[in-house]
Amino acid sequence: MSEPVLEVTTPHLSHIRILLRPATTVGREGDPSARLDDPTVSRRHATIEVGGGRMTVHDLDSLNGTYVNGRRIHGSAEIRAGDVVSFGSVNARVVAPGADFRPDVSFQAGQQNAHQINMAGRDQFNYIRAERESFLADISATKTKGRRLVTFGFLCLAAGFCLFGYGVIAFIQAIPDLDPNTPPSAAPSPLGPDIAGGIPLGAVGFALAALGSFTLIAGIVLHVSAAARLRRLQNTNWPQ
Repeated sequence: MSEPVLEVTTPHLSHIRILLRPATTVGREGDPSARLDDPTVSRRHATIEVGGGRMTVHDLDSLNGTYVNGRRIHGSAEIRAGDVVSFGSVNARVVAPGADFRPDVSFQAGQQNAHQINMAGRDQFNYIRAERESFLADISATKTKGRRLVTFGFLCLAAGFCLFGYGVIAFIQAIPDLDPNTPPSAAPSPLGPDIAGGIPLGAVGFALAALGSFTLIAGIVLHVSAAARLRRLQNTNWPQ
């Protein structure tokens, strides 16, 4: 291997290794060798340029941001071997041939002696990175749950309206054929024909539509809440 690569460490994409050429655009679309299929990654998320012994990452106005060692970049930032570059919630480590692992963090070594080596700086970096990944995973799960509730609620709402409308239409169509001498107990229900258990079809449709409405609102609230948490997370200055 003569060129540097990005090794994706996020579990569901950990099989991906992106070879960094003079200019590599990372995103959900474009070059298949640099494609990251994740909802937090923009179609054209960032470009990494390699040349003159330097590597530079340029954020392409992505929605969920580009981070270097947990800190969001605005525009461009230089990277080197050992750095962790995050595209939304997808993390990747920079690996270069013949380079040592030197993450860009502030190590606080504290007091050391021959019997004890204090690796506080490394532990702080790993803890911060794990904490941020945990936040992003939780937010992503909440957004997914919200989308599913919205979809389920909409389907229930649509089905409920259809059933309710069918019941009312059936009642209207039965009115012309109704015998004036028909006792009230034998008259058709305004909510349509009865189904199992003697419950009018329109009543079932109304209940289903009500359930769909509440589920739809709950899904929207969850999705908006997750989006707000993601914005706050993106605006947080994660220490290096």
